[in-house]
Amino acid sequence: MVFDQTDLRELAAFRDEVGVLSLYTTMEPGTQAGRTRLRNEIAALRQELAAGPDQERARLVDVRLDLLEQRVTELLDPAAPGLGRALFAQVAGDEVRTEWVQLPVGDLAVLKEHAYLLPLVTAVQADKPAGVARVGRDGVRLFDCRYGLADELESVIFNLATAGSSGEGAATLPGLSRRGIHPDRLDQRVEEHLTKFLRESAPHVAGQARRLGWETLLLVGDPRDTSVLSEALPADREIVQVDAVLDPALSPSEVLEFVRPTLDEVRARRDADLAVRTRDLALSGGNGAVGLDDILSLLRQGRVEHLLLDEAGLWNAESMAVAPEELEEEMIELTLEHGGDVTVLETGAARELAEAGGVAAMLRW
Repeated sequence: MVFDQTDLRELAAFRDEVGVLSLYTTMEPGTQAGRTRLRNEIAALRQELAAGPDQERARLVDVRLDLLEQRVTELLDPAAPGLGRALFAQVAGDEVRTEWVQLPVGDLAVLKEHAYLLPLVTAVQADKPAGVARVGRDGVRLFDCRYGLADELESVIFNLATAGSSGEGAATLPGLSRRGIHPDRLDQRVEEHLTKFLRESAPHVAGQARRLGWETLLLVGDPRDTSVLSEALPADREIVQVDAVLDPALSPSEVLEFVRPTLDEVRARRDADLAVRTRDLALSGGNGAVGLDDILSLLRQGRVEHLLLDEAGLWNAESMAVAPEELEEEMIELTLEHGGDVTVLETGAARELAEAGGVAAMLRW
């Protein structure tokens, strides 16, 4: 199954009395490097545990890794799906979970009391669900883009010149007949019907956006056409018009590659706006919070709805006894366990929280 955001919340509760093995690998097409890197990470983990004080734990992990060999081999299969892959396994228990995304997640082997989620969270939070609508004179083609993947959905087909034809897997609006129209007025009538069809396609587009949870919807095409559709859509999500022509022959993955720079710009802007809004709410006494100590307390109370973290992760380097990554992981885990969302801010957006220590939170109450 393709990774979904709900999987993160389930993994946040994945624990074991001895520990959970979290294995990550990035399988680059045409190379065996990912397989070698993960094998090296596993060997290094074995050596680290063997040199440590808890020899019984080291023995149990060795046994568990031996039993997982077939699962690790499957994880490293070049023919398996996913650029980024992860395996989570209990040491004392029997449960094993695997996840994959079409995004890089690094290569590492970690043993903790719970599933180690930071690489997965960092990878997927920047590529959340978004929609792309190619708007043309032939109709509206829809694409669902999430976590490095893209799928084409049911489209709305316009049949401007003649009436009645339909396509499989597509919603077809009634066509325009040439009968009774003077040739000099045909172009005008075509434009009128195109406008009408675009407006009538809006409920279908809006329904898909709601069903699939798109945070952003890109409308790609002639601005005269995308504007008509944009005005007919409800203002319940961010709608961005892109003045460009998408080749009808492009595959869903090629469409995603074409629009990725625009999606990245939109997400960076949204994250910066969210950081500013959260910081200002905190400073004005609203439902926002800044500062590490306060947010740790609020996380343990289950009051954090949305956690914002500087991707540099340096906010606690001098003030806390634990390593930055361990504290970051704890905050992510607590947020997800209580049903909240996490956004790891890139450098530009993180600047808005520099004076707040690089961490902020929207609160439930």
